[in-house]
Amino acid sequence: MCCQLKKTLLFVLNLALTLHVVLSKTANSDIAEILHRPIRSLTFPEFSNMGIFVAIAVPLEHPLSSISLSYFFEANYVLPPNITYPEPWTEVKRRKRNIERATVYRVLESKFESLGYSGRECLLRAICETSEYPLQHNGLIGDIVHVIFTPSTSRHEGLPRDVIEAELVGRNGNCSKYRPQCPAGLFDLIGVLA
Repeated sequence: MCCQLKKTLLFVLNLALTLHVVLSKTANSDIAEILHRPIRSLTFPEFSNMGIFVAIAVPLEHPLSSISLSYFFEANYVLPPNITYPEPWTEVKRRKRNIERATVYRVLESKFESLGYSGRECLLRAICETSEYPLQHNGLIGDIVHVIFTPSTSRHEGLPRDVIEAELVGRNGNCSKYRPQCPAGLFDLIGVLA
């Protein structure tokens, strides 16, 4: 009986050691699997966009009403739907951007047209009125409006003759010729001309 007990005890002990080794290896592999961290990336649903929106509002003093001049900036970006896109930034070099006055004028013409006005005529009226009533001493916004709507503030950019002429007409104080083609000028739209 003593031998039988020893054999049984050795069998149970061997079984316990085997189970311990097997279970500990399984547990260690589970822990190793849990601790293994693959490279992670963020993907978004297809056609996802992200945007940044910044607005600056400057209050304008007016005795009868509360008026503010606002400037909005919005940028929208398409987000990657998967991680298989190559890295586009490794090949793209940063280049200097040059915003020309003619480009700004095209954007402003388009904006006037979207408001239902004659784009070109309203741009010419804005240039004329800015020369007739200079704003460069009205803070940052006045300086910006002066630089944008006074073509002579920068080197010759090959602007059309009617743009240069609108500034000269404004210096002479006769912007009324642009009013029939553009009933609402820049100053009418922002309401600061006293």
